[in-house]
Amino acid sequence: MTTAPRVSVIVPARNEAETIEACIRSILAQAAPGGLEVIVADGRSTDDTARLARSAGAIVVDNPAGITPAGLNAALNAARGEVIVRFDGHSEMPYGYIAASVRALEEEPGAVGVGGWWDIRGRTPWGRAAAAALASPLGVGNARLRRPPRPGEGRVDVDGFAYGCWPSEVLRAHGGWDERLIRNQDFELSHRMRKAGGRIVFDPAIWSIYYPRESPRAITRQYWDYGRFKSLVFTKATESIRPRHLAPLGLLAVAAAALAPTRRMRPARFILGVYGTLLAAVTVRSRGGWRTFPTLLMIHGAWGSGLAFGLLEQAARLTGGSKRPGAG
Repeated sequence: MTTAPRVSVIVPARNEAETIEACIRSILAQAAPGGLEVIVADGRSTDDTARLARSAGAIVVDNPAGITPAGLNAALNAARGEVIVRFDGHSEMPYGYIAASVRALEEEPGAVGVGGWWDIRGRTPWGRAAAAALASPLGVGNARLRRPPRPGEGRVDVDGFAYGCWPSEVLRAHGGWDERLIRNQDFELSHRMRKAGGRIVFDPAIWSIYYPRESPRAITRQYWDYGRFKSLVFTKATESIRPRHLAPLGLLAVAAAALAPTRRMRPARFILGVYGTLLAAVTVRSRGGWRTFPTLLMIHGAWGSGLAFGLLEQAARLTGGSKRPGAG
């Protein structure tokens, strides 16, 4: 009988033929005491993702739903390790990633999940602009998760992190990922674990290489989805709302006020002017070039619009007039 590996790395993937081999090779190159396995949940890819994943050394399981949380749960069901590491087909692990994750999990009392940050690397002009935008203080979400740590920065309790590592028994006890959430499923899982009394710990020693979306259309669609499905997290866990989550929605309200012939028009236009100045300042200092400015606009506008749309969907659903996000 084959001894089960200590660590299972689970990777949801759909149409990731361009990056999946490098991803899996970077995982299998890790040092993991007790051994490791890589399980890819393929979301019925129409390219060679599944074949390439197998040839690179991964176990491939089916994800007929084709969405990330369902893939994560399918891979979790197949995992044999006592430690689960969640990763992504868009990313690569630097050597030491798994060792750092397991070490943090073992050393932090009460920690039920640990994770780190992304080194975001664009491969095209728009991808580099996305990387610069996401790593800036004006990017949506916690900038700590999208930039190199500052000197002396140590472990700290957080709301969430990039990817993650958990004891398998804890992850299964919490029911894995909520399959209603095509996006934001990691944040919601961390919130449930924190609410149950567990610690969610960020460790700057845990980092990975992430390749962002590489076109304006893909970036806009991604952040529309993030905003839309954040609305479901809000309705499930109102206490998880942070000011940074609402800022893009507030920006849309200011933009609307700037167009309306009311007393609020002038102060709203002033605020937009300040906002534009901040975007320009970030753009001038960034490595993403002039595209950083419209990329930040796309991210903020798509997130805010998606969140507004999602909240309307949730309100309609609660009054019996709509399906949940992602249905049908």
